[in-house]
Amino acid sequence: MSHRISLSTLRTNVRHHLDEATAAFWTNAQLLVYINQAIDRVWNEVRRSRGDYFFKSLASTAGSQTLLSETYAATSLQIAVGAIEITLPPDFAELKLIRVTTADYEHVRFTQGELSDPDFRALLEYPDNVGPTAFRYAIVGERTMLYGPRSDTLLNTTFYYIFRPSPLSADADTQEMPYPLDRAVEAFASASALVQDRAPEAAVWEARGQRLMADFLGANKRQSMDPVIVVDALAGWG
Repeated sequence: MSHRISLSTLRTNVRHHLDEATAAFWTNAQLLVYINQAIDRVWNEVRRSRGDYFFKSLASTAGSQTLLSETYAATSLQIAVGAIEITLPPDFAELKLIRVTTADYEHVRFTQGELSDPDFRALLEYPDNVGPTAFRYAIVGERTMLYGPRSDTLLNTTFYYIFRPSPLSADADTQEMPYPLDRAVEAFASASALVQDRAPEAAVWEARGQRLMADFLGANKRQSMDPVIVVDALAGWG
């Protein structure tokens, strides 16, 4: 079972750090704001490591999805006949890979392009539908993908991407954090709450959150199956 901490547990732990078991100075609504801000902060810090901790896949055959409280039709990820635009999922942050899953078209590749590239613009402007062999794409705006050329065949895909965690709202909602980063969330939320109280202890919890982040990123390596081995350039000489 995954390590998922609920909002209720996070709030209880933060209150423990604040030495306020029941609401007196800090309301639950205020702590909710601080907890969600802390989740966003930890997410940003972990992404700096480029470790793909917030990685997921979504297939165009997956039906209706609820992502960041928004209903999203996974069929939006299909390469539709004659289309050059896809609306990406609401929780999309960074594209890692696109795979075509339609039989006999698994070889079709996607290559990132620049809209300033004349060849890419020519693909977008080409009016005819062609047999799909390869696509160029670019992410524009918040979550729109432009691609070309236009396909004469409907293609199902699977998108692999970095997702943005959903904000917590109900007590049973669980945070989407690698273990044990919930402790960093608690520390940063506690620091924010103490800043509201103008308490000097805020600096202590801020430092603790930073230390927990450093410990996590220093001790965890997302991929270790295929290590990079550095060969001595002078091996065999002398």
